[in-house]
Amino acid sequence: MLIHLFILSSVLALLVGVARQRAYVQFFAGLFFAVQAAFAVWAVLNRGTTTALYFTFDTLGVTYYALMALVGWLCCWQSSRYLDQENLREYKIYLISLIALNVALTGVYFANNITVTWIFLEATTLAAAGLTYHRRTLRSLEATWKYIFISSVGIAIAYLGVLLLSTVAAAAEGEADLSYAGLTQAIASGAGNALYIRLAFLFIVVGYSSKLEIFPFCTVGVDANHSAPTPTSAFLSSALVGGGFVAVFRVWKAMQGAPEVAAWCGHVLLLLGGLSLLMAAVYLGRTRNLKRLAAYSTVENSGLMMLGLGIGGIGVWAAVLHSLAHTLIKGSFLMQLSVVGKMFGNYRVARNGGYFRVDPLGGLVLVCCLIALIAVPPSVLFRTEYLILTGLLGEGWWWIFIPVALLLVTVIYWLCSKLLPLLFRPVDLSRVRIEGRNPWLSAVLLLMVLATFVAGVWQAPELVGLIDSIAY
Repeated sequence: MLIHLFILSSVLALLVGVARQRAYVQFFAGLFFAVQAAFAVWAVLNRGTTTALYFTFDTLGVTYYALMALVGWLCCWQSSRYLDQENLREYKIYLISLIALNVALTGVYFANNITVTWIFLEATTLAAAGLTYHRRTLRSLEATWKYIFISSVGIAIAYLGVLLLSTVAAAAEGEADLSYAGLTQAIASGAGNALYIRLAFLFIVVGYSSKLEIFPFCTVGVDANHSAPTPTSAFLSSALVGGGFVAVFRVWKAMQGAPEVAAWCGHVLLLLGGLSLLMAAVYLGRTRNLKRLAAYSTVENSGLMMLGLGIGGIGVWAAVLHSLAHTLIKGSFLMQLSVVGKMFGNYRVARNGGYFRVDPLGGLVLVCCLIALIAVPPSVLFRTEYLILTGLLGEGWWWIFIPVALLLVTVIYWLCSKLLPLLFRPVDLSRVRIEGRNPWLSAVLLLMVLATFVAGVWQAPELVGLIDSIAY
């Protein structure tokens, strides 16, 4: 079935490319996302099915795919308004790149083999680069080449990890079974070299850091988010970061069969998560651009996910829930920022204000997103951060707890000090393009954020069961 989706996606991308009118271009792109939504429903109903040998519709992949289908549809919808001044050729290249990124992430989510995951993650680099260079300015050119070069270096580093794991699998079974199930058994058997396993995990996490947007390669993701059209930034900060999390999570889970290796991997994740929080806290204070502010907030949240995995136990549960909620919250936040940019013509923190006066519904979306991102109840991120912090104390790691808590306070201060003026500061509103508002989009985004609030107040048994099935 997945092969049919890939073929149909290629056909629709081709039709987007050959269409001669904008209405037809938009129709075929919309049809792709309608097909994607239908496939998400099919995947939910057929969880556990393996197709084409290398892909399995497990709960982890299906959940992230469903969220990607939602965010991708919103991205396509808002892009038609945000890029209304683009010529037809540029708009077609943009939509083809967006479709290609969706297809590549589909492979990442459903791959049951570490080499297949690696291949599709490299494909996301090329697709995301096409979106980053859309404006064709010197800034976007620089961001694109940085993204291609550093992400490719990261993918090459990750490939070294894959090679090391192949030697472990070969030592255990006589042949290199690089499926995640095969790796889990090989590592648990103890037949492989423990040093190779540890180095492999380190190489893979560092190599995938540009996708997950954690230290050390997170800066290229920040630059890509800054240069790409804002609806695309919403997709990169939600769906692509989710793809990075899925790739790292599957490898991390395979490591849990060997307790000593698992403990070492946890320490690596604690270190990278802490450094990501530090980087986010420092650069949030220095940035003067709303899109970069959102991008460094992603670095902070990805760092928290790594802390949760590093703690283990309830921290894993919190990390998975945090990742899923972040996909909805950050997608909503940046999608609403695209409306702000369309109305004000820029994303500078110091120049914009009074947004509540010109777009009350959109202002309410941003307020709810701010509450969600700074983890104030009823935000579900309050619950996940609480679990992560108590997990640190439960392990006796107060020397990690204290700096993490201080960094989170710093992040809250910078987000509030730079977003609240956008909403309430009095400025001259005569230059604002009122027609840039998209109230229907704002209504959908508000519902998405409110859904995360509901999850913060009440964890339905279905939600708890979903997270349990992924985390454990």
